Amino acid sequence: MKTGYKATYDYICRDHKFEIGKTYELSRTPILCKYGFHYCLKPKDVLDYYPINQEFHLLEIEDLSSQTQLDYFKRISVTNKIRIIREIVDKKEFLNLLGSYHQYDDNKNLIYSEYTNGYWKKFYYDELNRLVFNTDSDNLWFKRKYNKNSRLIYYEDSFGYHECFEYDENDCKTYYKNSTDGEFRYTYDQNVVKIQKLESK
Repeated sequence: MKTGYKATYDYICRDHKFEIGKTYELSRTPILCKYGFHYCLKPKDVLDYYPINQEFHLLEIEDLSSQTQLDYFKRISVTNKIRIIREIVDKKEFLNLLGSYHQYDDNKNLIYSEYTNGYWKKFYYDELNRLVFNTDSDNLWFKRKYNKNSRLIYYEDSFGYHECFEYDENDCKTYYKNSTDGEFRYTYDQNVVKIQKLESK
């Protein structure tokens, strides 16, 4: 039995939708990168073609064709008859196969990432899906606040660095301050922006 791994976005690859347990067959001879069902023998190789995002699904497949073509350089195979065995959903198996695991919320925001070396990251969002806080297994953290127009007004991190922003009624930046360079005032003369560095008190 020839098996391999096929990556899809929302179970779709090249406009073809796949379902677990089903077999799919094409009438013509498969041609690499042109025609047929493509897959990889090694699971990590699928990431060369389908980087992980919120719609990523990894499928284990069985190649049922006698006309399979293999490109050793590109590390892909193509067949005209394929059966979808299962989806890789277990976190530990996903980590072992691909080297990383990623979790998304219902709004497709990345909320958790983990890697085989034990390193992890967590992400938190507000009701408008704006990233407000993230942290990791090294105890680093990053905090953000926004105005009603979703413009960043405050940033702070675990290194001690912070920034503040102010805007006018037209949502143009009027004031900026950071913990390294000091304070700045912004004024606008038609299309020209003037930046004034404020003296430290």
